Amino acid sequence: MSGVYFVTGVDTGVGKTVVAGLMARQLLRGHADVITVKLVQTGCDGFSEDLLLHRKLMGCADFPEDKSGLTAPQIFKFPSSPHLAAALEGAEVDIDSIERAVSECAKRHDNVIVEGAGGLAVPLHEDVLTVDFVRENGWKTILVTNGALGRLNHAIMSLESLFSRGMTLSGVVFNYCAGTDPQIESDTVRMLKSYLKRAGEDAPVVIVPEVSDPENPPDVDFSEIFAGTEPSDAARTVRFDREHIWHPYSSIGNPPPVFTAAETCGTRIKTEESVELIDAVSSWWCAAHGHSNPEIVRAIRRQASKMPHVMFAGFTHRPAAELAEMIGGFLPAGLDRVFFADSGSVSVECAAKMAVQYQRAAGRPSRSRLAALKGGYHGDTSGAMALSDPDGMHVLFRDIMPRHFFAEKPVSRFGGEWMPEDFDSMRSLAQEHGDEIAAVICEPVFQGGNAMWMYHPQYLRELRRLCDEYGFLLIFDEIATGFWRTGKLFAMDHAGVVPDIVCLGKALTGGTVTLAAAVASRRVADVISTGSPAAFMHGPTFMANPIACAAGAASLKLFRSLDYAGSVRRISETLSRGLSGLKGTDNVADVRVLGAIGVVELKNMPSPSDVRKVILDTGVWLRPFSNFVYTMPPLMCSDAELNRIAAAIRGVAECPPCCEETGDAGFHE
Repeated sequence: MSGVYFVTGVDTGVGKTVVAGLMARQLLRGHADVITVKLVQTGCDGFSEDLLLHRKLMGCADFPEDKSGLTAPQIFKFPSSPHLAAALEGAEVDIDSIERAVSECAKRHDNVIVEGAGGLAVPLHEDVLTVDFVRENGWKTILVTNGALGRLNHAIMSLESLFSRGMTLSGVVFNYCAGTDPQIESDTVRMLKSYLKRAGEDAPVVIVPEVSDPENPPDVDFSEIFAGTEPSDAARTVRFDREHIWHPYSSIGNPPPVFTAAETCGTRIKTEESVELIDAVSSWWCAAHGHSNPEIVRAIRRQASKMPHVMFAGFTHRPAAELAEMIGGFLPAGLDRVFFADSGSVSVECAAKMAVQYQRAAGRPSRSRLAALKGGYHGDTSGAMALSDPDGMHVLFRDIMPRHFFAEKPVSRFGGEWMPEDFDSMRSLAQEHGDEIAAVICEPVFQGGNAMWMYHPQYLRELRRLCDEYGFLLIFDEIATGFWRTGKLFAMDHAGVVPDIVCLGKALTGGTVTLAAAVASRRVADVISTGSPAAFMHGPTFMANPIACAAGAASLKLFRSLDYAGSVRRISETLSRGLSGLKGTDNVADVRVLGAIGVVELKNMPSPSDVRKVILDTGVWLRPFSNFVYTMPPLMCSDAELNRIAAAIRGVAECPPCCEETGDAGFHE
């Protein structure tokens, strides 16, 4: 196979030059047309030592391109990173001339082997890393390493850097060298092969014996590297994904590494890379019954076979009626007017619109804004973002969001002492803006996606009294907290408070099909129905989708029939025992557990690569964000699985804090 091959190393001194020369030697002996190029040479005075070694290993004379300077485009005296060596001579690396040189060599020769300078992260220029330069040119990459201490870590980090950019890896070359512990060498090779298999990469690992005489080198077979192998389905999926598909809170230009999910069952996610992970976050808190619950899957199949979808305007159907009736049976009496929405965020938008339309129908049209809590999170659509923490993850979009009022979040801890002054901020808002506020919205007891904070239930009682006093509606966002997550059927049950509107989602369908609901009281629905317009002004295309409603009904039957109250008590006790030892440790700011939620707040988060290593080492899927590493496991997790989850969280908490900005937006909800 012809083309441009880029030989890079995990560091300096790992044998890139030897590998480049030996690769070219094999091609020449097989009568292939090949030339070697040195990307940049530092620590030299007027000639390229590495090119001389290439030629010795190849057993050939110089090429005409050597004399014209095409094979060693940039040479600098100072032995350092190319950008610094160039700067010390009052110059900079000419990226364009390197590209032209390789391109010119590729026109004249079938195969071009380009040796890099140092490793993949070496800067060629102030703002150009080697890895990005190679990626832009589309060269096939060969990574060289050896068995010296620390090289395995550098090799895996280099491979992750390649894979995260969707680059082609032609192979890994392992150099045996004198004085290296043979046990470390053999284990390094074994672990590299294991890592590549888990990553879904079919790239070969080629072993190179020690080269003591460049003029009589050993024969090494690089055929697998030159022949190449078709990437596995998993590798193809990942490569396409990296180039074309955005993931939550991530860059499409420099995406974080991902696993290729292949199958889910119970508490486990199985990947195409042959990794099996305990899902410690219930796939963003929704797979309460575990993945692929057979009762829910059967309900979906039955419904899909006869009516996958029908518009809800002008029609109704049995799955919607059955689910709405069941929802009303779960919620407090009178909270039974159900509006089905596509997602949790949309249900929050619906609740806010209901509140405004209610106030208008009640003769208070000036009440068109809401009050919310700092630290709250209600979703990513514009209306839901506008009700989330004003200084949280959505600050970028502040100018396109409606403006609401925000009270300080309560600091009285769940299970701690209630401090009446906690409510002063909300009361002040009501006093100052009472004629503008239509409703107050909050996540009851547990603030999820922004603060991971568990607060005193008394706050909800005070809130209910305030709303009654001022004529505000009270909206509870139970999308994350509903269905036993906090230890009660609903988080509002901790306070014995009933809202005017409640938003449900996530576990509603057991994590199978997207569906949410904004459920209003009879009073709210009746008042809206007397206004002008009398219709509630919202209507999604997939509203009350029959498959989703069938999944929801099956999910609620499981919530009704299984002892999740007992399960959550057991989960809470196990997590408390497993995480309590972290209290007071160097990097831990706080540890808190409520129901089936465990949160460790760190002073500084480890690097994404360290977190990924813990995930692979423990077989536990975690999704840290901000300074929180947390778990919200499926409610049917075994004690053994919970202990593994706690151990994984401890592993992340004990990693060294990351001292640099990672730029990895993957650590956000």
